[in-house]
This record gives sequence, structure tokens and C-alpha cells, in this order.
Amino acid sequence: MRLLLSLLLLPLLLGAQVTKPGLTAVVPELIAGLETHPALVYARYGQKEMELDLYRPKNIATPLPAIVCIHGGGWFKGERSNMTLLAQALAAKGYVTATISYRLSGEAKFPAAIEDCKAAIRFLRANADRFGIRSDAIGVTGLSAGGHLAALLSTSSGVKELEGSGGHAQQSSRVQACMAMGAQSDLQSERIRALSRQPQDPFYRPFLGGNAVNIPEVYALASPRHHLDRGDPPLAFMAGDGDHDSTHAKETRRDLMQLGIATSLTLIPQAPHAFLGGQRAFDVCVTACDDFFTLHLKQSGKPIVECDLPALFAEGANWQLIGGGYAGCEGAQWVGDTLHYAAHHDGFAFKWSEATGLVVWRKDSPEATSFRPDGAGGFYVVEQTTRQLTRWNAHGERVEVLADTFEGKKLNRPNDVILKSDGTLWITDPDWLFSKRPLDKKEMPGQFVFRFDPKTKTLTKVAEGFDKPNGIAFSPDEKHLFISDSGTPSVFRFPFNTDGTLGPREVFATFTEKGLDGLALSPQGQLWVCTKDGIRITALDGKALGLLNPPGKPTSIAFGPEGRLAVTTRDACYVTQLQ
Repeated sequence: MRLLLSLLLLPLLLGAQVTKPGLTAVVPELIAGLETHPALVYARYGQKEMELDLYRPKNIATPLPAIVCIHGGGWFKGERSNMTLLAQALAAKGYVTATISYRLSGEAKFPAAIEDCKAAIRFLRANADRFGIRSDAIGVTGLSAGGHLAALLSTSSGVKELEGSGGHAQQSSRVQACMAMGAQSDLQSERIRALSRQPQDPFYRPFLGGNAVNIPEVYALASPRHHLDRGDPPLAFMAGDGDHDSTHAKETRRDLMQLGIATSLTLIPQAPHAFLGGQRAFDVCVTACDDFFTLHLKQSGKPIVECDLPALFAEGANWQLIGGGYAGCEGAQWVGDTLHYAAHHDGFAFKWSEATGLVVWRKDSPEATSFRPDGAGGFYVVEQTTRQLTRWNAHGERVEVLADTFEGKKLNRPNDVILKSDGTLWITDPDWLFSKRPLDKKEMPGQFVFRFDPKTKTLTKVAEGFDKPNGIAFSPDEKHLFISDSGTPSVFRFPFNTDGTLGPREVFATFTEKGLDGLALSPQGQLWVCTKDGIRITALDGKALGLLNPPGKPTSIAFGPEGRLAVTTRDACYVTQLQ
């Protein structure tokens, strides 16, 4: 019964089309600002001509990035005009855009459709000078079946059997970024295997020439997930939250994270599969696409560093995107020239260096959020899932649980740990996530900062009265301890007494909003604070020095060798260069 219901609903999931949506986003004044080049022939197959419509902002002489927009319709219906409004809206944002026709399954089976998409890319690259296109910055998007073709286009650049003919063979069909909307990215899934076996399946069997059981090699060839490799461009996904969760590409995105390929998921609230017909959803789509293609096409994944203190950074410094699309990102820590960080809610711990690129250190991490070298080749680690302070070896294997209770009660959710020169560990323990995880019982009567002594194996409460203690840092002379409190807009400072205990706390700095996160001391002795506004740079006397604007809401900061700076944001990790 469930399978039959899925089949009945499939036209809503893959075949629904936007024909004449009542949108007001693309107004006559906007269209008047665009050059329109209709019915350009981009490929010929005998007497058959394949056409695209191209849009470009007027009065811009410099070459612009391009975006190809691919229509949906279950691969058996639809036309390029279905994507006209989206193409025009994106062109107005500063792109050359094109809507393309491709051979539908009733005319030619797979791989005809993807061959046409690749031919369109080659045409645009061959005519880059004619239409003012940056040939090194061509992206693609599409909805439904068009989203699948867009994703396949972005992941199959080295698959020669999908190139086909169509002209301009000397040009590359590679794209530099993809936003796949309402797309199936894994045609080898059990769900699609089952759907393709239904006698009345109007989608997969006509498109691919049979069911997944009889021709598994064709389904693999047509599956974007099957072709993923480290050379692929950033691949993001968008879906209406009323769509089937297969369009969320959960496993595909996880594969992309492991490969170090930037990804993301945008869910449009209260939107169906064919969401481009609603004004609110259309607006969300345009904004998300523009943000994504600005980063990966206009900026080539390297936004310019913006800071009130430009003298801190190397001339022309950019943010280098290391990896992204995470449900949470924390724990930046350099060990020599190797950066460690966590996509903790996705269960990943990563290592990165210029020599090795991004490497998965651990893919089953128990939400580790902070890594500090233990002096013996391993790491002290706090784990949010297990609610423990642990020690890992260099391979990411846990070798010891150091602390998980205090006075017989389980810790809340250890978040950050730092190491003092005397060998003691200092830990913040906020009560994150209990409201979202009802099976986890909160036992601690408050939210504290603890000290752990590895020599005596004792955990001591050293500070209390917080509403989400988070970042933690020592002053360079270790005479003061700084704590950021995410439940307040304040950073607190504690003096050290001569016996090593903490004196009374004082408010060191107060910012405009709650939500403070990681802290770090710069080599120049400045305190850098992650806030909602960006990274606030403060002198140790409390004087505000400036604001650094990373590409997202910052969560942790790490100063590395030779002036390297790493910053994690809520969903990504970036590196840049200081003076």
C-alpha cells in the first residue's frame, strides 16, 4: 500500500511543472534591464536543432559568471520557458543566464538529456566572448528532473560516455557550481529501485530504458551520487519542506562532506515540490541561489577578508573555503601545519593541510567539539554525545575517558577545553540540546566551568552562575581566565589567585546580542570573540579594537603557523592569511 501511494504521489514529486505562475518578482522594469537572445541553436543532431534562451544585464561590459537553468517534468515533458522567470531574476543579480531545451524521454532515452546539457555548456564556453561570459565560472541549476540533470552535469565531467555530440567538442562541459532543486541524486536507492519496477512507472523506465533491477549499470551511470569525486564543484540542494525527503540528498551530502566538497541544503518552509509557482518560495529560491553562486562563481569560493583592522591581514587576503554544508562546525585547532576541526552534528572530525587537502579524521565522531594536543601525539577531546572529557590518539581513536561525572551527576554537554601550562584542563559545560533530546536526562544542578587534573584524575568545579558557558581562553601570562556566556551578551574575566583558584568574576566586555561563542588570544595578545555580528577584536584592557566579518556566524578561531588563521562558522571552515 505504501509503495502504491508513493507511485500515485510521484507526479507531485517529479513531474509537476510551473507553466504560467502568477509571480510579480520579475517586473517589466527588470526585464527591460536585460538583453534577451532567444532561440539560440546550441547543438544539431541531423535536422534536429537544440535551442536555448539567453539573458544578460545591459550596460555591463565586463565578463560575468553564467548560470544554466534546466526545466523539470519527469524527463518526459516540460519546456525551457518554465525556467524563464528564474533565469531573468538571476540575470538581474549580475549573471548571464540561459534556459535550455533538451531531448525528452519520449524522443530519446538516457543519456540524450544529459548529453544536451553538456552540449549547452560547451556552446556557452565557445561563445564566451560573444556573450560576455566568464568561461571559468559557469554554474547550473534546475528543478525536479532538471535538478537531477544539473546534479549529474556537475558530477560527471570525466564520464566520456555522457558527453555525446552536439558540437564544440574542443570545449569543456565542466561546471563550477550547482544548485540542484527538488532533485533525486541517488538513482540506485532502494526507493527508486522499487518505483522503477512498477509497470506503470512513467518516469524512470521511459527515461532509462528499463527498471533498476534489469539495468543497474544504467541507473548507476545516471546517478549523480555514483560519480562523486574530489574534483567535483560545490553542489548544493534546495527543496520545499513538503517534498519527499529523498530530495534532501542526505547521504549524497554526507559523501560530499567526506570529499571536502562544499554542499548545503535549503528547505523552503511550507513549500511543495514545484515551489517556483509561489511568490514567497520564488523569492527564497532567488536569494539562496544568488548567495550560493556569488560565493562559488563570483568569488570562486574565496571571499575578500573584511575587517576594521586591515593591517592585520596580508594584502589582498581572501577566505579559503576548506569545507562546508555542515549542520554545525566547531573546534578549530592547529597542530603544526595541520588544522583539525569538527562537523560535530554530522559526526565528522577533519584534518586539513595545504599538502594533503581535507582528510576525514573520524566519520563516527560522538559530536566532538574541541581538540587540544596532549603532548604525547594525541588529543584531549570533549564529546557532546557521550557528555565526556576523553583522550584520543593521533588516529582519532578514543583511548581513555577522563571525566564524565561530577559529584555523582553526569556532565551536561562539555563544549570547550583548554590546556594550562601546569597540565590542567579547563572545561566549559553548558546544557545544550536537552530540549531537543528528551532521552538525555539533565542531572547537573547548574552550568559550570571545571578544572581537570590529569595527574590526580580529579574534576573540580571552579566557576558557576552561567547561562551557557561556551568559549574559554587564558591571558598570555595566565593571570586571567576569560569565559564567553552564550546566554548573555557578556564575556567574563576571572583573576587567578596565588593558590591557582579563581578570584571573583568581572564583566570584561558586553556586546549587542546574546549568542557568543568561541574565544582565542591572538599572537599580539588581543582577545578575539565570536559574536553574531562577527569576530570582535578587543584589547586586554577591554578596549574595542575592531570587527572582522567572516563569511558566516563564527564559532571558533585558531591562530596557526606562519600567520595562518582558521575560522569555523555554523556550517563551514575557512582559512586566511595574517600579516
